[in-house]
Amino acid sequence: MFERREVMGIALGMGLSWAAACNATSTNGAGGSGGSAASCDSPGEVQTPIAVSDGSPTTFNVAPLACTRTATALGCELGTTHAYTETVSGTKRKITANGVANHDVGAFPNSGNPNTIAAQSYTYEVPVTPSGQGSSTVKVFGILTSGVVLDPGTAETWNDDATWRYEALRYGTAKAYFSSNGGTDATFHPDALGVDCNMAHVQPDGAYHYHGVPMSLVPDDPAVTFVGWAADGYPIVVLYDHDDAKNPSSAVRAMKSSYAVKQGTRASGPGGTYDGTFGADWEYVAGSGDLDECNGREGEVTIAGQKVTTYHYVLTQTFPFIPRCWKAAPDASFAAQAGGAGMGPPACSATQTSMCCGDGVCGGPETTANCPADCH
Repeated sequence: MFERREVMGIALGMGLSWAAACNATSTNGAGGSGGSAASCDSPGEVQTPIAVSDGSPTTFNVAPLACTRTATALGCELGTTHAYTETVSGTKRKITANGVANHDVGAFPNSGNPNTIAAQSYTYEVPVTPSGQGSSTVKVFGILTSGVVLDPGTAETWNDDATWRYEALRYGTAKAYFSSNGGTDATFHPDALGVDCNMAHVQPDGAYHYHGVPMSLVPDDPAVTFVGWAADGYPIVVLYDHDDAKNPSSAVRAMKSSYAVKQGTRASGPGGTYDGTFGADWEYVAGSGDLDECNGREGEVTIAGQKVTTYHYVLTQTFPFIPRCWKAAPDASFAAQAGGAGMGPPACSATQTSMCCGDGVCGGPETTANCPADCH
């Protein structure tokens, strides 16, 4: 039985559409600014811009580090190039990837992240036709055609209380809560998470993953750009969408989420005024932005050369950055390979020198009493 490629349940023909689909959804090889001429001896120049916060309470407050290596350079270092493939058979879309990005990346290890990028072995499935009950997540939300996963949550929590999970892109104010700085959090945490210009950093097992908008995937000119699949099978676009979701001829602009920092003070946990440092500091305010509670909307998206009107998610520069819920039921393969905040205790990386080994970071089950014992 032959395999077919579909776009949201629409089978593509065996002619030009088939070729377009293959080209759009399957990529192998290292890219980078150097293009096809790039090589290990001449890996190209890093040109990725660094995302800039507008300074409002709804944007990120961390300083992303510059990218330092092209995809070609990364592939040469790892001895393997970027790989991403997807095929559709029956009701499932199967995605395989090695987690090696096809775009510029930052320097890892760095002062905020002690881990080294390593190739992964991802195998996910998503439904061709999303259905079922959605749910919330702090685990892997989806995977992009860059071969890199979207990981909205962090492992850092206030006094090991998962109710109060620090936000990766709002970590700029986290230090005020640390006991070493006069705060109430007695669990040791790093002062920075070391995200690069793609709002990405690296797990202890070497998995490079996004916590926000991967700037390398943002088009130079505003355009609704498909970049990957959520675990429930709905497509994901990056930053831009139509001003009028019901009018695909309307102007394209950056989307704003419909979340805002809560008013007042926290009655429990860290205490103090809500300031966006924790995920629990935020609330959905219907109609205040462009997107729904899952950071999505219904509208036209071009996938594999086909224009499709469908629900889709948007990665934004405003919280939640990466959606924190799925509109439909996520495929079980994402639970099996959860990663990030949902993964089990990984082994310490070879370069790990200042973090804890219990769960790969100083911020999970460790406390100030037992943390030094399992650091190396």
